[in-house]
Amino acid sequence: MHAVATAARTDAPAFVREVGGIAEYRCANGLRLLHLPMPSMPVALAMITCEVGSRHEPAGLKGASHLIEHMMFRGSARFHRGNGGSIHALLQPLGVEVNATTWLDRTHYFDLAPSEHLDLVLEIEADRLQALRIDAGDLEAERGVVLNEHDLYAGDPMEKLHAAVWRTAYGDHPYGHPVLGTRDDVLGLGREALVGYWRRHYRPGNATLALIGDVARERALTLAQRHFGAWRDDGAPGEDDVPPPSPQDGERRVVVRQAAPPEAVMLAWRGPDGRSRDADALALLGPILIGGKGARLYRPLIASGLAVAGGHHAWRLRQPGLFQLQAEPAPPGDHARVERLLRDAVAAIVRDGVGADELDRAKGFLRGQLAIQRDGPVAIAMQLNEAIAAGDWTLYPTLPERIASLTAGDLQRAAARHLVDARLSVGHLVRDASAAEAG
Repeated sequence: MHAVATAARTDAPAFVREVGGIAEYRCANGLRLLHLPMPSMPVALAMITCEVGSRHEPAGLKGASHLIEHMMFRGSARFHRGNGGSIHALLQPLGVEVNATTWLDRTHYFDLAPSEHLDLVLEIEADRLQALRIDAGDLEAERGVVLNEHDLYAGDPMEKLHAAVWRTAYGDHPYGHPVLGTRDDVLGLGREALVGYWRRHYRPGNATLALIGDVARERALTLAQRHFGAWRDDGAPGEDDVPPPSPQDGERRVVVRQAAPPEAVMLAWRGPDGRSRDADALALLGPILIGGKGARLYRPLIASGLAVAGGHHAWRLRQPGLFQLQAEPAPPGDHARVERLLRDAVAAIVRDGVGADELDRAKGFLRGQLAIQRDGPVAIAMQLNEAIAAGDWTLYPTLPERIASLTAGDLQRAAARHLVDARLSVGHLVRDASAAEAG
């Protein structure tokens, strides 16, 4: 493991810009600092977003990002259970909430703390980012925990359908691989391989520190420099060398069979990357199609009793994401009819566009969602985290203005570009009694 330097650089973080009340600074070692003061809050949130996720995992290392996330809670050079200073033992009695998640483009760690404990929180975070302790016994224990997660997801029918559709849509591209990795790779991941992966990707130039809540600007700058200024970046500049997905040139299909309900139909179109204006337009198309009683598909799909539930998601990713619609057919499960309704509704938007009332309702729905996503430091951090992962943190503060500016023409053009059969992958989750025998 890297040794932690004893003295931080004296260079203060340099101001870059301020957007939507969030100030961006850059430390001399390349670490980005984002600061959003919320003095009315009695807490402060610290979040580290490392721009590494399952997309960055080559063959043999699938699952490394998630396994490292687990190991980060086992401790570091200075803070670990062996010396009586485990992360949870130190922070939980102080009322600090600690958590982390791994996703396709990023891994993030966050601490919600009474503001007087922020100094200790950042001291611990800095140590485990710079001097992660990967003990052989701890590694085997966490490997077992991760394999249990594999078993849990393998037993979830909708997770199986989701995985099958993404694998079908992306083929060999890493977006088509499970974020948890493969069982074989997780079983085979050795300590040295994991350490090498951590060293390549856990660098200040590949990370963002966000401080949100009851922390004044000068204190934020001082704490960032004190705890992270000595973090060395030994790697090359953070160029993203993962090729984008190969173009899709025709409709793809997959069927997942299982013995028990539910049944489902999932449609996923290859969309734009998360920084595109088309990604904003697709975010509005979801609620127009299947977002409540005023949506186009509510009466023919839900009110008619053909399906018991439906949903949508426009995935904003660093590389081209998916625009997804799904519905659960009511028993006995008319998958073909449900699929045809979904496809016809999308084709009608490509052909005829959307109405002014529909556009206004969708904007109102999204405004409500955005208000919820700005309710406190944790909600803000989660959305900011995904914007960082998509490649531009300003996607978060500028989203309300961008959504407000969208026109019906923008939505129709985005649908015509992306929601076509040549970019579509279809998945059916089908109830089949013989699947129990096969399993």
